[in-house]
Amino acid sequence: MYKVKLFILLPLFLYSLSSIAQTTLPTKFVELSVCTNSYKGDLSHSYSQWANGIQVGLLFNKKKIINGHLNLFIGTAIAQNPNYFFDNGANPQPTPNNFAKIQMIALNYDLHINLYKKHNLIVYFYQGIGLMRFNPKDADNNNLANQISTRAPNESYSNTTVMLPTGIGALYVFKPGIGVGFQGGWLNTRTDYLDNISQWGDMKHLDNILTYRMTFYIPISAALLNKLNTTNKTAKPFPK
Repeated sequence: MYKVKLFILLPLFLYSLSSIAQTTLPTKFVELSVCTNSYKGDLSHSYSQWANGIQVGLLFNKKKIINGHLNLFIGTAIAQNPNYFFDNGANPQPTPNNFAKIQMIALNYDLHINLYKKHNLIVYFYQGIGLMRFNPKDADNNNLANQISTRAPNESYSNTTVMLPTGIGALYVFKPGIGVGFQGGWLNTRTDYLDNISQWGDMKHLDNILTYRMTFYIPISAALLNKLNTTNKTAKPFPK
Protein backbone atom coordinates (compact mmCIF):
# COMPACT_ATOMS: atom_id res chain seq x y z
CA MET A 1 0.00 0.00 0.00
CA TYR A 2 2.85 2.42 0.75
CA LYS A 3 4.09 1.99 -2.84
CA VAL A 4 0.69 3.01 -4.18
CA LYS A 5 0.67 6.09 -1.94
CA LEU A 6 4.20 6.96 -3.07
CA PHE A 7 3.32 6.87 -6.77
CA ILE A 8 0.19 8.97 -6.11
CA LEU A 9 1.96 11.61 -4.02
CA LEU A 10 5.18 11.87 -6.04
CA PRO A 11 3.60 13.44 -9.16
CA LEU A 12 1.85 15.97 -6.90
CA PHE A 13 5.16 16.77 -5.26
CA LEU A 14 6.83 17.24 -8.63
CA TYR A 15 3.99 19.46 -9.76
CA SER A 16 4.41 21.66 -6.70
CA LEU A 17 8.03 22.24 -7.70
CA SER A 18 7.05 23.55 -11.13
CA SER A 19 4.92 26.67 -11.54
CA ILE A 20 6.23 27.79 -14.95
CA ALA A 21 5.46 25.69 -18.05
CA GLN A 22 8.34 25.09 -20.38
CA THR A 23 7.93 25.75 -24.07
CA THR A 24 10.44 23.21 -25.38
CA LEU A 25 10.18 19.53 -24.51
CA PRO A 26 13.26 17.30 -24.28
CA THR A 27 13.81 15.21 -27.40
CA LYS A 28 14.76 11.98 -25.58
CA PHE A 29 13.60 10.35 -22.36
CA VAL A 30 14.66 7.34 -20.34
CA GLU A 31 11.58 5.66 -18.88
CA LEU A 32 11.23 3.84 -15.56
CA SER A 33 7.84 2.20 -15.05
CA VAL A 34 5.85 0.04 -12.70
CA CYS A 35 2.95 -1.87 -14.19
CA THR A 36 0.07 -4.17 -13.35
CA ASN A 37 -0.89 -7.00 -15.72
CA SER A 38 -4.00 -9.09 -16.22
CA TYR A 39 -4.44 -12.24 -18.30
CA LYS A 40 -7.35 -13.33 -20.49
CA GLY A 41 -7.57 -16.83 -21.90
CA ASP A 42 -8.98 -20.30 -21.29
CA LEU A 43 -8.71 -20.00 -17.50
CA SER A 44 -10.32 -16.55 -17.43
CA HIS A 45 -12.56 -15.04 -20.08
CA SER A 46 -12.19 -11.59 -18.54
CA TYR A 47 -9.34 -9.50 -17.12
CA SER A 48 -9.97 -10.20 -13.44
CA GLN A 49 -6.67 -11.04 -11.72
CA TRP A 50 -3.64 -8.76 -11.50
CA ALA A 51 0.09 -9.14 -11.02
CA ASN A 52 3.03 -6.75 -11.17
CA GLY A 53 5.95 -5.92 -13.42
CA ILE A 54 8.54 -3.31 -14.33
CA GLN A 55 9.53 -1.66 -17.59
CA VAL A 56 12.51 0.32 -18.84
CA GLY A 57 12.28 2.28 -22.06
CA LEU A 58 13.72 4.92 -24.35
CA LEU A 59 11.34 7.47 -25.86
CA PHE A 60 12.28 9.66 -28.81
CA ASN A 61 10.33 12.91 -28.74
CA LYS A 62 11.76 14.98 -31.60
CA LYS A 63 8.88 14.86 -34.08
CA LYS A 64 5.53 16.60 -33.76
CA ILE A 65 3.27 13.67 -34.67
CA ILE A 66 5.12 10.31 -34.82
CA ASN A 67 7.99 9.21 -32.59
CA GLY A 68 9.74 5.93 -31.85
CA HIS A 69 9.84 4.07 -28.56
CA LEU A 70 11.96 1.12 -27.38
CA ASN A 71 10.77 -0.88 -24.36
CA LEU A 72 11.94 -3.77 -22.16
CA PHE A 73 9.23 -5.41 -20.03
CA ILE A 74 9.61 -7.93 -17.19
CA GLY A 75 6.52 -9.09 -15.34
CA THR A 76 4.06 -11.78 -14.34
CA ALA A 77 0.39 -12.57 -14.82
CA ILE A 78 -1.93 -15.03 -13.08
CA ALA A 79 -4.20 -17.54 -14.83
CA GLN A 80 -6.46 -19.36 -12.40
CA ASN A 81 -9.78 -21.17 -12.45
CA PRO A 82 -10.08 -23.92 -9.77
CA ASN A 83 -13.28 -25.21 -11.38
CA TYR A 84 -11.94 -25.47 -14.93
CA PHE A 85 -13.05 -28.67 -16.64
CA PHE A 86 -12.79 -29.82 -20.24
CA ASP A 87 -14.69 -32.79 -21.65
CA ASN A 88 -13.96 -34.03 -25.17
CA GLY A 89 -15.54 -37.44 -24.66
CA ALA A 90 -12.18 -39.20 -24.19
CA ASN A 91 -11.58 -41.93 -21.67
CA PRO A 92 -9.84 -41.12 -19.41
CA GLN A 93 -10.94 -37.50 -19.19
CA PRO A 94 -8.45 -34.71 -20.06
CA THR A 95 -6.65 -33.14 -17.10
CA PRO A 96 -5.63 -29.60 -18.08
CA ASN A 97 -4.00 -27.41 -15.45
CA ASN A 98 -6.29 -24.96 -13.65
CA PHE A 99 -3.55 -22.54 -12.52
CA ALA A 100 -0.57 -20.88 -14.16
CA LYS A 101 1.79 -18.17 -13.01
CA ILE A 102 3.00 -16.65 -16.26
CA GLN A 103 6.50 -15.20 -16.14
CA MET A 104 7.22 -12.84 -19.04
CA ILE A 105 10.12 -10.89 -20.50
CA ALA A 106 9.58 -8.91 -23.69
CA LEU A 107 11.35 -6.42 -25.94
CA ASN A 108 9.38 -4.29 -28.38
CA TYR A 109 9.57 -1.23 -30.58
CA ASP A 110 6.51 0.88 -31.17
CA LEU A 111 5.43 4.13 -32.75
CA HIS A 112 3.80 6.85 -30.67
CA ILE A 113 1.26 8.74 -32.74
CA ASN A 114 0.57 11.98 -30.91
CA LEU A 115 -3.10 12.87 -30.75
CA TYR A 116 -2.28 16.03 -28.79
CA LYS A 117 1.10 17.62 -28.22
CA LYS A 118 1.20 21.13 -26.84
CA HIS A 119 3.20 22.86 -24.13
CA ASN A 120 3.95 20.19 -21.49
CA LEU A 121 1.26 17.63 -22.34
CA ILE A 122 1.34 14.75 -24.83
CA VAL A 123 -1.57 12.37 -25.45
CA TYR A 124 -0.76 9.51 -27.80
CA PHE A 125 -1.82 6.24 -29.39
CA TYR A 126 0.85 3.57 -29.81
CA GLN A 127 1.27 0.48 -31.98
CA GLY A 128 4.31 -1.76 -31.91
CA ILE A 129 5.87 -5.13 -32.57
CA GLY A 130 8.11 -7.24 -30.39
CA LEU A 131 9.10 -10.63 -29.02
CA MET A 132 8.11 -12.18 -25.72
CA ARG A 133 9.59 -15.07 -23.80
CA PHE A 134 7.05 -16.59 -21.40
CA ASN A 135 7.11 -19.43 -18.91
CA PRO A 136 3.90 -20.73 -17.28
CA LYS A 137 4.44 -22.37 -13.87
CA ASP A 138 2.21 -24.34 -11.54
CA ALA A 139 1.39 -23.55 -7.91
CA ASP A 140 4.63 -25.27 -6.82
CA ASN A 141 6.67 -23.11 -9.23
CA ASN A 142 7.38 -26.00 -11.58
CA ASN A 143 7.39 -25.50 -15.36
CA LEU A 144 4.08 -26.51 -16.88
CA ALA A 145 5.68 -26.92 -20.31
CA ASN A 146 7.41 -30.04 -18.96
CA GLN A 147 4.16 -31.55 -17.68
CA ILE A 148 2.86 -33.25 -20.80
CA SER A 149 -0.13 -34.73 -18.94
CA THR A 150 -1.67 -31.23 -18.82
CA ARG A 151 -1.97 -31.07 -22.61
CA ALA A 152 -3.31 -33.19 -25.41
CA PRO A 153 -1.03 -36.08 -26.53
CA ASN A 154 1.90 -34.96 -28.72
CA GLU A 155 1.01 -31.30 -28.13
CA SER A 156 4.02 -29.04 -27.63
CA TYR A 157 4.69 -25.32 -28.05
CA SER A 158 7.36 -22.65 -28.20
CA ASN A 159 7.92 -20.36 -25.21
CA THR A 160 8.64 -17.44 -27.56
CA THR A 161 5.91 -15.45 -29.28
CA VAL A 162 5.50 -12.37 -31.42
CA MET A 163 3.39 -9.62 -29.85
CA LEU A 164 1.73 -6.51 -31.28
CA PRO A 165 1.30 -4.10 -28.34
CA THR A 166 -1.29 -1.37 -28.75
CA GLY A 167 -2.93 1.22 -26.51
CA ILE A 168 -3.10 4.85 -25.44
CA GLY A 169 -1.18 7.00 -22.98
CA ALA A 170 -0.44 10.49 -21.70
CA LEU A 171 2.74 12.25 -20.60
CA TYR A 172 3.14 15.49 -18.65
CA VAL A 173 6.54 17.15 -18.41
CA PHE A 174 7.52 19.33 -15.47
CA LYS A 175 10.28 21.93 -15.34
CA PRO A 176 13.17 21.30 -16.04
CA GLY A 177 12.16 18.21 -18.04
CA ILE A 178 11.22 15.39 -15.67
CA GLY A 179 7.88 13.85 -16.58
CA VAL A 180 5.22 11.46 -15.38
CA GLY A 181 2.81 9.45 -17.46
CA PHE A 182 0.14 6.77 -17.53
CA GLN A 183 -0.43 4.17 -20.22
CA GLY A 184 -2.91 1.38 -20.81
CA GLY A 185 -3.07 -1.25 -23.52
CA TRP A 186 -2.79 -4.85 -24.66
CA LEU A 187 0.28 -6.92 -25.51
CA ASN A 188 -1.67 -8.85 -28.19
CA THR A 189 0.41 -12.02 -28.09
CA ARG A 190 0.27 -14.41 -31.02
CA THR A 191 0.14 -17.56 -28.89
CA ASP A 192 -2.56 -19.64 -27.21
CA TYR A 193 -0.18 -21.13 -24.64
CA LEU A 194 0.40 -18.41 -22.03
CA ASP A 195 -1.69 -20.59 -19.68
CA ASN A 196 -0.26 -23.88 -21.06
CA ILE A 197 -3.71 -24.73 -22.50
CA SER A 198 -4.79 -24.79 -26.13
CA GLN A 199 -6.45 -27.94 -27.52
CA TRP A 200 -8.06 -28.59 -24.14
CA GLY A 201 -9.23 -24.99 -23.95
CA ASP A 202 -12.75 -23.63 -24.30
CA MET A 203 -11.89 -20.25 -25.87
CA LYS A 204 -10.90 -19.97 -29.52
CA HIS A 205 -9.11 -16.61 -29.24
CA LEU A 206 -5.40 -16.21 -28.55
CA ASP A 207 -4.28 -15.45 -25.00
CA ASN A 208 -3.78 -11.79 -24.20
CA ILE A 209 -2.38 -9.52 -21.48
CA LEU A 210 -3.87 -6.17 -20.46
CA THR A 211 -1.33 -3.91 -18.81
CA TYR A 212 -1.46 -0.52 -17.10
CA ARG A 213 1.67 1.33 -16.19
CA MET A 214 2.81 4.47 -14.46
CA THR A 215 6.02 5.94 -15.82
CA PHE A 216 8.64 8.41 -14.71
CA TYR A 217 10.49 10.14 -17.56
CA ILE A 218 14.09 11.28 -17.18
CA PRO A 219 15.21 13.60 -20.02
CA ILE A 220 18.31 13.02 -22.10
CA SER A 221 19.00 16.53 -23.31
CA ALA A 222 22.26 18.33 -23.97
CA ALA A 223 20.63 21.64 -23.05
CA LEU A 224 19.37 20.22 -19.76
CA LEU A 225 22.74 18.67 -18.95
CA ASN A 226 24.44 21.98 -19.65
CA LYS A 227 21.93 23.76 -17.45
CA LEU A 228 22.46 21.33 -14.59
CA ASN A 229 26.24 21.60 -15.04
CA THR A 230 26.06 25.40 -14.94
CA THR A 231 23.92 25.26 -11.82
CA ASN A 232 26.46 23.02 -10.12
CA LYS A 233 29.33 25.34 -11.01
CA THR A 234 27.55 28.45 -9.73
CA ALA A 235 26.29 26.85 -6.54
CA LYS A 236 27.81 28.25 -3.37
CA PRO A 237 29.86 25.82 -1.30
CA PHE A 238 28.68 24.80 2.13
CA PRO A 239 30.26 26.88 4.93
CA LYS A 240 32.90 25.11 6.91
